[in-house]
Amino acid sequence: MAGSDLSRSRWGDLGAYVILVVACVLLLLPIYWIVTTSLKPTPEILSTPTRLWPQNPTLENYQVALSGDFRRYLLNSLIAAGGATVIGLLLAIPAAFGFAKYPYRGANGLIWFTLITRVFPPIALALPFFMQFRALGLLDTPWGLIIAYLPIVLPLMIWILYGFFQDFPRELLEAAEIDGLGVIGTLIRVVVPLSLPGIGVATLFGFLVAWNEFVIALTLTRTPAGQTMPVGISTLITQFQVLWGEMMAVACIYLIPVFAVTVLAQRGLVRGLMRGATKG
Repeated sequence: MAGSDLSRSRWGDLGAYVILVVACVLLLLPIYWIVTTSLKPTPEILSTPTRLWPQNPTLENYQVALSGDFRRYLLNSLIAAGGATVIGLLLAIPAAFGFAKYPYRGANGLIWFTLITRVFPPIALALPFFMQFRALGLLDTPWGLIIAYLPIVLPLMIWILYGFFQDFPRELLEAAEIDGLGVIGTLIRVVVPLSLPGIGVATLFGFLVAWNEFVIALTLTRTPAGQTMPVGISTLITQFQVLWGEMMAVACIYLIPVFAVTVLAQRGLVRGLMRGATKG
């Protein structure tokens, strides 16, 4: 029986490793394809059969990606996504903590109300945003995009943090109250330092939502002064051709901040997701 159980366990481990390898290949294959395509000259990209590795690697595509308006697109994306993420955290942390630990009549309905902007597709919000921002003079600016991204980023952050704060030990809050800390002091000095895994998860997902947003950025911007990288990438699809090499090079550069944020939030992300998986 012991030998049978050991053999069954080994087969189970082998099956798990096979599934993990297949999942990694499926996830990494698109990134590999983007990187290799960015290193190919145009004739090689359009040739058939397609080769898995460039025969004549070139960095010409990256010269386009690092020149002209694309540097401005990248800066605008960093300002818009980073600003929306930071402001979203400053608003979401106290809001989620209040909903989780200081319930009041109507609180459940109000927190469900925060999901309304997540239900509507971005295209439904684009026209009202355009009319309001035109009246306020915020069109074609990354600062206007920060305001436009907040209704999309903030509900997601509130809901992620709400789940973590619900599990925060009540005993620690009572101990902080005995020590003379008010609600704000408890939140800053006790809750936030002990909730960094959840905050890391909220930061990552909030940043990704703002970083990848396209429809609202396309609607509210007209020139490179305010356009973000997703809008800039779309300009590589011309009337007569698609500039695949340049597009893949820009995409590679566009992935760098995402990897950086993921690596910085990795420890908190893993701990946060594991905590969410074992909740209850």
